[in-house]
Amino acid sequence: MSKKQSKIKLLQNGSRESINSHLTGSSNESLSLKDDKDKVDKILLQRVHFQVYYLGVVQKINMTNSKNRDTEPQLVDIVEESQIEGKLQVAAHEENKVLMFVSRHGIKVMDLSGQEVLHRHPLHTIAQLIQYTDGSGHQNIAVKVGQVGKHLYQCYVFQCHTKDQARNICDCVRRIFDAITTKL
Repeated sequence: MSKKQSKIKLLQNGSRESINSHLTGSSNESLSLKDDKDKVDKILLQRVHFQVYYLGVVQKINMTNSKNRDTEPQLVDIVEESQIEGKLQVAAHEENKVLMFVSRHGIKVMDLSGQEVLHRHPLHTIAQLIQYTDGSGHQNIAVKVGQVGKHLYQCYVFQCHTKDQARNICDCVRRIFDAITTKL
């Protein structure tokens, strides 16, 4: 299927995702400046949504000593400790299914009907987004949210249907960040 044939594709888990969210460039491509600008504009205009499970939030994460250790493993450890302590769900439940919208404005989490906004995280507050497999083999995404210059963060945790879905969410956010920095 070519980029121009269809803008939307139906994923196995029932969520819809823009085909543009799968576009990747190659170092061998010789695109004109106009094509690059059009590609960046398309990325910035897209609004992609995914159906995922909300596991919960870890409050007041202090990441000041992250110089001694990579922040990804440190963040996963904090999330898993919260799960062991019972502060965060380990497995998804049907009633925790939500819609996650990703756009140039950030991440918005809504109920399945799309009527109620549960969380809204502007792009500039997303400090880190990681995909990881938990001890039970579930594909999770951790979204570390905070303000620049602050040392306390919150971490919102979502369980995805597949590894591909988790990777697509991370890639989508990464492409939007890249498009914004390219535009500057």
